[in-house]
Amino acid sequence: MAALLKKRALAEFSQVIQEEPRPVKKLRLIQKPPSQEINLGLESSTSSQDALQRLLLFEDSLPISSENIAGVVRDLLVHFHREKGTAVRVTIAHLLSKLAKAPGFNCEAMFDEVLPLLKSEKSHKVKGQLLSCLLSIGQSLPLHASIHQQIVSLAKEHLTDTSHLVRSNCLDIIGSLASHVPDRQEESQSNTLSQVQKLLGQFTQDSDPRVRTSAFQAMIQLHQRGLKLEQTLYKQANQALTDDYESVRMAAVKLVWLLCHLYPESPVPVSDSDEELRMVDDGFAKICNMVNDLSVRVRTEAATLLGSLHQVSPKFLEQTLDKKLMSNMRRKRSAHERAKEHYSTGEWSSGQKWADDAPKEAVDPDSINVMSFGACGAFVHGLEDEFLEVRNAALDSLCELAAQSQNFAVLSQDSMIDMFNDEIESVRLNAINSLRKISHQVVLREDQLDIILGVLQDFSVISREALREMLGNMQLATKECLNSCVVALLDNLKRYPQDKESVWKCFQQLSGNHPELTLALVPDLLLVHPYFDTPEPNMDDPAYISILVLVFNSAPHCPTIMPLFQDFIWRHYRYLRDSLPELVPDIQSTCVILEKTDSKHAHSEGSGEFLRQSVKRLECLGSCDLSTAQQLVEITIRDFERVSELDPRESASAECVALFLSTQQALLKISTVGSSSSLTKHIKTLIDKILSACNKLENLYIGLGCEEVGVVLQTELKGMSWNLVHQRSEPTNVGLTASCENIVHCLHKLQRFLSNTEVEPDAFTAQLLKDLPVLEMLRPSVTAKTIQSALPLIKPCHLPLTNHIRKATAVIKQPTGLSDNAVKFTAGLTVSVEVDAILENVQEIQNIRLQVIYPDSETHLLVPKAGDFRKLSVLRHRLISDVVISHSLWSEACHVELSIVVVVPPRSIQSSRGTTQEVKENVLELCKPVKILVLPKPVKR
Repeated sequence: MAALLKKRALAEFSQVIQEEPRPVKKLRLIQKPPSQEINLGLESSTSSQDALQRLLLFEDSLPISSENIAGVVRDLLVHFHREKGTAVRVTIAHLLSKLAKAPGFNCEAMFDEVLPLLKSEKSHKVKGQLLSCLLSIGQSLPLHASIHQQIVSLAKEHLTDTSHLVRSNCLDIIGSLASHVPDRQEESQSNTLSQVQKLLGQFTQDSDPRVRTSAFQAMIQLHQRGLKLEQTLYKQANQALTDDYESVRMAAVKLVWLLCHLYPESPVPVSDSDEELRMVDDGFAKICNMVNDLSVRVRTEAATLLGSLHQVSPKFLEQTLDKKLMSNMRRKRSAHERAKEHYSTGEWSSGQKWADDAPKEAVDPDSINVMSFGACGAFVHGLEDEFLEVRNAALDSLCELAAQSQNFAVLSQDSMIDMFNDEIESVRLNAINSLRKISHQVVLREDQLDIILGVLQDFSVISREALREMLGNMQLATKECLNSCVVALLDNLKRYPQDKESVWKCFQQLSGNHPELTLALVPDLLLVHPYFDTPEPNMDDPAYISILVLVFNSAPHCPTIMPLFQDFIWRHYRYLRDSLPELVPDIQSTCVILEKTDSKHAHSEGSGEFLRQSVKRLECLGSCDLSTAQQLVEITIRDFERVSELDPRESASAECVALFLSTQQALLKISTVGSSSSLTKHIKTLIDKILSACNKLENLYIGLGCEEVGVVLQTELKGMSWNLVHQRSEPTNVGLTASCENIVHCLHKLQRFLSNTEVEPDAFTAQLLKDLPVLEMLRPSVTAKTIQSALPLIKPCHLPLTNHIRKATAVIKQPTGLSDNAVKFTAGLTVSVEVDAILENVQEIQNIRLQVIYPDSETHLLVPKAGDFRKLSVLRHRLISDVVISHSLWSEACHVELSIVVVVPPRSIQSSRGTTQEVKENVLELCKPVKILVLPKPVKR
């Protein structure tokens, strides 16, 4: 019996249990097929023409992989030695220069092969192309000083060549590679640079204009490389301003402008005089003379360069607007000047003696130009040029110089206003914007307004809008000026009713800048009579609303306006205050503008301080228990939503923090519910809410710092983790592998972001990053268990408010959606609806789409053309586009919803239902939809 028990015990304890081996993670190594060697087929070419065709075909196939470049270069060099055709050798040298710029290719070996080719070459064209190839090699080897020295020395040797092409390429090499010797002493370095500039100066007198151009361009290139140019080059550049060739004058103008910036205070002797001028003044006068050049390109370049010479003396600056004409080799004087001279001398022509009024002094014809010397009339001639490029360049420079000097701005405003009558729309628009930029330095007179207000009749919407914006920023001299503006704007409103909102905005700005002038016009504007009651105007009249906007915005600044209001005006005020609060201020409580400003400023500061205190109070959110944290988050969300309604300045910051806190509120609710199967649908809704809110925080709000973005990305990771866990608990766990891939992708993205910004992760993220090798296996069961073990580490967190947040929004001005008249069109055909909208804080306008939602829930995304956007400021754009609507027959008129959305970069977000959804998550609305009543009509038979 004992033996039987012993045998049974040994049998039980000696059993071997074999576990199934875990599947080994297999690595799939993909070996790229070796790239095929490129064969140019030059050996089999029968003639030079055949070889040339093969080389041109190869040039069309560039670029090629770096592995094949060495073999191609070898074939090209071999064929170069045996080829006799000049065109083929030039093409080979050209291809070598292109291949030398290829990334990853070592050009040192090519340099050793090209160098002897240049020494043995006889053709000038081939020499020039080989020198260009050496330049490409030197630029591809920026740290090889010895190679640079050899190339520059070789270029100096070939400067005596008879071909202009060779000399030009040599000068290009010297300008690009000379004095690039970092190991030498500073004194020897400066001596070498001086010798190089002296050498380049000698070739500014070359017989060929292309060589002279290359010499000046080499000097400019030396400066661009950080080498200091000498002051002695100024004389040579001045002499080249009268060269017969356009390219030489163009390069000389740039060099003069460059030296004026380097040596603005250096004295320059005046020709035929003992006086000296500052170099910036003399150079400014020389460039002004080039505005009268025969070449359009030179005139445009000269007019462009004038604007950046801010250190020029006022007397030279003011001469640019003084146009002195010459007649019979004498300056043409005005009638007032001639009458004054006759009156002072007492001498009058009797008419009885021949030529008794002839000029008293002798005039040398060679010393007189048709136009006056120096800077006289430079901008006048630039603004009157026949080419719009010159006029636009002159306007830009005139505006830039006027912004630096108030006296010059006052003198230049007449010239700018004259350009309002230009026949080209772009020039008119440039003049309007230029005058707006200097609006704080000038005051408009009544005679100037006669020209300005004529633009309001322009057919161009952009010109009218720009002029109204300019009028809102300008200062007017008298009440007659303001009255003229009011009459012209009302006429604009009558001609173009679609400009209604812009006209009202202009009236609001005019009244804020001219309250005293508005006070003098109130009796005439409101038809106020001291004894008789005037009839009550119609409130549906946009012109009457414009007058009320003007008067109501002036009332807080001038308390004496309000006693002039009749009873019906106060009723109209209350109506407009409710319907147009952004245009009509609150004038009932106070009359002093300082008190209003102080109270508003204090309110804004109070809102900002309240936001900062509330965010600071949330720092303890992670240490609170669940019930306390939920109550604190709910109260804070309610407070922030109220702040966003009351204070527009802090609206974006409050909305951003409230949206983030909604994600924390959802996480707290999920943690409270846990894995309850009865509340699965509710948990799915909370997870979708978290992912959608994180998507909006990443793409709609601007100004989030690195720490805030890190918190948002970690919150998105938490939402994905809860989504995976609850997907696994469902009976049909479809899409688990896709969810695992999304989490791993999010972890990699978060890991790169945290390492680049040095932001510390929270406990949950740190644990998942630690388990990242396990998660990369993409086994749903293992991934779910790993994530579920880390879920207790999730704690609510706050969003630190370090910067001022801005939100991407859009405001649709047209259509308004208030019309009851249906848009009718034949069913199956199309109808166009014009859209006018303002986009705020949109960084990438190429992602903007027009979304049309039909009554049957059919959605279309339309891409606006690039020309439909007009940039108003850095992050502000105006969109004027046409939306094409088409549908089949309807039984009655229905509303079509039109909105502006932004398409964010596509990414796969695993929904709580187990399917990958992209469309809904990747389109974010920037505004509320506008409803348009549409009625497709049946086809007439």
